[in-house]
Parts: sequence; C-alpha cells; structure tokens
Amino acid sequence: MNKEIKDLELVKSFLRENIGDKYAVVGISSGIDSSLVLKVLSSTIDKGKIKAIFMGDKFTKKEDYDDIILLSENTGVNIETINIENIFNSYKNTLNSNDKRIEGNIRSRIRANILYYHANVLNGYVIGTTNRTEYLLGYYTKFGDGACDIEPIEKLYKTDVRNMAKYLNLPERIIKKRPSAGLWENQYDEDEMNMSYNEIDRILIDIFDKKIMIDNDKYKKIMDIYNRSEHKRKLPVSMR
Repeated sequence: MNKEIKDLELVKSFLRENIGDKYAVVGISSGIDSSLVLKVLSSTIDKGKIKAIFMGDKFTKKEDYDDIILLSENTGVNIETINIENIFNSYKNTLNSNDKRIEGNIRSRIRANILYYHANVLNGYVIGTTNRTEYLLGYYTKFGDGACDIEPIEKLYKTDVRNMAKYLNLPERIIKKRPSAGLWENQYDEDEMNMSYNEIDRILIDIFDKKIMIDNDKYKKIMDIYNRSEHKRKLPVSMR
C-alpha cells in the first residue's frame, strides 16, 4: 500500500500546484480513470470549484448512469449530465459520415468542446484523465479526450490506477467495470488489443521503464502501436 500512498500524494501535490484557486473542469465517463481523477480532486481542492460533467449518448448504458450517481455520492461532487447525441447528429448529417471509428473521434471531440466551453465560462482548467498506459499506446482521441490543460494521472499505469482506486474506496462496480472508451456499441479496450491491461502494463514497464525489449510478437505489437501513435505525443510540426 506504500506505493498507492506515495502516488496519491504526488498527484494531489501536482494538482494543488497547477490548479491553484482556479476551477477544475473534468469530463466523467463512469470509468475508473475519470472516477479516480474526480475522487482525488474532491479531496485536494474546494468541491465548489469542481465542474464535473457526464456526457452520454445513445451508446451509454443504464448502469453507466447508475454509476454516475454512485460516484457523486462517493465523492460529494455534483455531476452534471449532458447528452451529446443531438450535437453528434448535426455533425453526422452535415458530414454524411458512416465510419464508426471516425464518428467515435467526433463524439470525443464534441465532449472536449463542451469541457472547454465551461472552462472558458469559469476561467478554469480542463483536467485530463489519460493514464500512462493509454498515453504510451496513443489510446485516446487527438484533440478529444487527449485535450486538456492538466494531466494528473499520466504517470500512472492502468494497474496503478486500479490499485489507487481500491485504496480510495471507489465504488466496486466502477473498479470492476470492463474498460471502454464508449465510442461505439460494445467497444472494449482489451478486446481491441487482444491482451489484458495487466499483460500490457508488464510489457510497457519492461520496454519503457526497465529498457528491456523481448523478441516476441506481443512486444513487437506494443512497440508498433507506440510508434504508429507517436504523432499524438508530439506538438504540431511547425517552421521555426
């Protein structure tokens, strides 16, 4: 448990230092990452300065709405609900789109627009919820859920997030929920990767922390995903 305590204090110190007396605006998915960020925020800054927003759509399950209620009770933070389906349909009709992956990115960027609207109104910061596993894999939408001002859990692997969530007594249902970006129906992270997060994290730790590269298909697959997503981790190319 010592690691969880140390990680928690580092994240809280980082948030206090970077938010100051500003508002924190955070998108809540009812998944473990955003739930953990909200939980830590709720014990770090004034709850009255947290604007938490759950942005569901036609793919959002009833249990996700139920988990948002549980999370609000657990953290003591009111979570506003906004359904983005009408906004998405305006994009879809205008663009004549029929590609589920592209449409998933549109949904993510709509959510980012809503968060930044509220950050503008409140003169606050958008708080990100991307963990280190997702960051290294590029498992987020550029200018969507990757858009933020402060990224507090980017140094925590998915397994670290789970351990800290348990330590902080987040609702068990949220901790055990199958990880999903929720960008289309029945989309689950581990199904797409064909690996569990436990296995992915072991490989990532070997490659990026221990500097160990093993010559097998899974390590090569992870490195290929990392290399193909490199553009997400770089600033825009520009003339100097």
